[in-house]
Amino acid sequence: MCWAYAEWRLLVALWRLAGLRKMEVFNLKWGDVLWDAGKMRVTATKTAHHEGKDVRYVGLRDIREQLEDVFQEQLADGQKSHPADAPIVTRFSRSNCNLDKPLKVILHKAGIVPWPKLFQNMRSSCETEWLNEGHPAHVVAAMIGHSVKVQRASYAQITDGHFDKFNSVSKSGLPGGLEGMRIDENQSKVAYPVAYSKPNKNATGQCFSYSNAFRKLPEAGLEPARAITPKGF
Repeated sequence: MCWAYAEWRLLVALWRLAGLRKMEVFNLKWGDVLWDAGKMRVTATKTAHHEGKDVRYVGLRDIREQLEDVFQEQLADGQKSHPADAPIVTRFSRSNCNLDKPLKVILHKAGIVPWPKLFQNMRSSCETEWLNEGHPAHVVAAMIGHSVKVQRASYAQITDGHFDKFNSVSKSGLPGGLEGMRIDENQSKVAYPVAYSKPNKNATGQCFSYSNAFRKLPEAGLEPARAITPKGF
């Protein structure tokens, strides 16, 4: 694998799959990679002025392959290891860090239209995916390097997948629902939900069903639990 190609794959992985800030990649040394522990130390210059926030750790799960490729590419003939203080990113430096332009060139060659806020949005997408996997918010926030409050206000995204998941889960205790609605043969009227039996009519022609006349809201929720009486009953 080409050395330059391997480093670019790693850079994108660090931003998109490990949630690093754009400039944090230049702080990484090979001694920061704790292979056996499955994590990597990140020096966070942006938050270093806050006590205990100068260093954080991220998991290696999604970036191990890219790290291993760069590790091997940087080895000289006969060399089997790197000094602990050797930088991981060698293609660029802080004094030559206009990464936006070359990254956009790579995206265009791949047929991808560059998105707004190239680096921040990769970091945001990474955090959203970790949350979607079910990891605790405080753990995700710690690996990304900010508070849960900042996470909720500026980073966590609502995706189409959230709506798909929401709509796929039936609410316990509430029969029917939109997924149970039937359409008549000529597609002109919406029939009763499948889970309900067709209600009876009283002498005035008003429809009601004794079994469903009083239905309670679920106990958990923003609304207080109360009985719902059908209109006119």
